[in-house]
Amino acid sequence: MKILLFGGSGMVGMELAHALASHTIVAPPHSRVDITDTASVGRVVAEEKPDFIINAAAIIDVGALERDPALGKRVNTDGAANVARAAAGAGIAHLFVSSSYVFGDSPEPYAEDAPAHSTNVYGQTKAEAESIVLSCGGSVVRSSWLYSSYRDTFVDEVAKTLNQGRVFEASAQRGNPTSCVDFASSVVKNFIDSSPKKSAVYHIVSEGGASRYEIAREVARALGVSENLVVAKDFPSSAARPSVMLKNTKLPKLPPWEKSLCAYIAATYRQGRSSSV
Repeated sequence: MKILLFGGSGMVGMELAHALASHTIVAPPHSRVDITDTASVGRVVAEEKPDFIINAAAIIDVGALERDPALGKRVNTDGAANVARAAAGAGIAHLFVSSSYVFGDSPEPYAEDAPAHSTNVYGQTKAEAESIVLSCGGSVVRSSWLYSSYRDTFVDEVAKTLNQGRVFEASAQRGNPTSCVDFASSVVKNFIDSSPKKSAVYHIVSEGGASRYEIAREVARALGVSENLVVAKDFPSSAARPSVMLKNTKLPKLPPWEKSLCAYIAATYRQGRSSSV
């Protein structure tokens, strides 16, 4: 199958490209296609004639978008709309990668069909994009707190700090720490290598939720260092970064978050990766 992948240079895009290795992948760079340009998107879709389109392109810097909401609308909403409409116009199945931040703070996990109500600009831009994608017959996959060897995330920050014997202060903010490898594998298994899914919202997250403090303690255990190096700290709460957990009720479950996290730490930090990388 020929897959047209937007956002192929990002962390999620690179994991998807790796998981899609048995297929033909076209991941055009920004120099070839600008998703904020309707004609540019339509041209690459017409030229490549893919069997399936995945849009993983986005500005994900929450703070930057709070300062510049117009940037988020231009890339995350209007760009996604351009891809979705080009896919629909060409009759090509389309998948949009979204985020748990379409929701606000809650102690309970959100199911797929819960009404979106974001408290930050990033989530608002993704929620608006979701509506357009669904209206064009595409599908949406949301995830939460992805980590990957392709880019340092919170998990890597914790591991590097603890490996240096330094204390790590962690908050009570909650989410679903999710292996990007598991996420990408699930996308391929459920949307590329299987029969077509109906246009809908799907959640792909590791099973279970955790606070940043609990994640950091799990990293310490996986590294074999003292859990006492992880200290709970109350950071000022922020509507821009709420506690949000997702619940997967539609797709086959991913492994528990602890299992995938420990496997990542063992492969990445206990087998030769320098703490200074």
